[in-house]
Amino acid sequence: MKKIIRLTQKLVSIPSWVDATNNENEINNFIYEYLIKNSNLKIEKQILKNGRFNILASNSSKIDRLIIGHTDTVPVAKDWTQDPFKPIIKDGYLYGRGSTDMKGGLASMMLVATNNNLPLNTAFLFYVDEEYSFLGLKKFIQKYQNKLSPKVIISLDGSELEIANGCRGLIEIEVEIKGISCHAATPQFGKNAINIGYQIYQGLINYLKNYSDPNLGESSINLGMIKGGTAPNVVPGSCYLVFDIRPATTRLKASMVEKEIKRIANLNQGKISRLVTNFDFGNWITPKTDLNFGLPFKDISQSGYIDIALLWEAFNKPICFTFGAGTQFMAHKADEYIDISKLNKLDKLLFDLIQKV
Repeated sequence: MKKIIRLTQKLVSIPSWVDATNNENEINNFIYEYLIKNSNLKIEKQILKNGRFNILASNSSKIDRLIIGHTDTVPVAKDWTQDPFKPIIKDGYLYGRGSTDMKGGLASMMLVATNNNLPLNTAFLFYVDEEYSFLGLKKFIQKYQNKLSPKVIISLDGSELEIANGCRGLIEIEVEIKGISCHAATPQFGKNAINIGYQIYQGLINYLKNYSDPNLGESSINLGMIKGGTAPNVVPGSCYLVFDIRPATTRLKASMVEKEIKRIANLNQGKISRLVTNFDFGNWITPKTDLNFGLPFKDISQSGYIDIALLWEAFNKPICFTFGAGTQFMAHKADEYIDISKLNKLDKLLFDLIQKV
């Protein structure tokens, strides 16, 4: 069995979702000790709150090429049919939480980091909180934005051994609407807050059709949460909604979406009692002509948000791309797995890419 398979299994066996009782500390300590023991790199811990930390491993104080990967995962839902932290190999796949997103990628980074033939000015960043609030990358940017000037950034949060050269952004907005409750038999005496929320949602669907991009496709919206009403025979007097929007163009900003929400609410005689933007992250794109490595490109026209975009903006838009062996449609799903035939190639391909950039 190849080293990358054994190492991925070890990483999968260490739970690293984040809640009140668990975080990335155990897996990060394992990675830190592994790099101390097996590499000649300078290893630095970057401490966040509650003892959580990023790891920066580099062979120079100057960094031209930065390879990144997040160490957290999403939690485990109840619909798993096997133990998510006892990785098994079956029919050519390695099963376990994080196998695809993205502990196979972390294993490749760790193995390549131990290669003594790395080009000078190469660094590896293992960071926390990608699946939650991006605290790890925000901390890294806060410390290094005016100290480093990487020319190339590679994220191993990729899939299918294809290069992704861009992604749509992320706008998350919470809205609370106040209506007027009354008896369901006489709805004309009230204002149905859920209905007003639905009108806002439908209005935003039409509004976003104006913001598309030839490479990144259409801007999308998901009504991810909705809460309202107390009983079927009562017109709901309040409604809480959370919208997840993926802007395909820098022309679309959260402030514009907020303005449109207010307009639609006013049009439907609704009152907004709370309107909060949690995320307002732009899209990123690197021209394919800068990425001629002889590898296939991924279709990014329906991309999710990849936090390498934060680094792209913070470090003056260097060459950025993602690459990995993950099985894209298995990310975050029950019985998550990664294709072993692709994983076995990943560390060699990553080392070759580092030599070329």
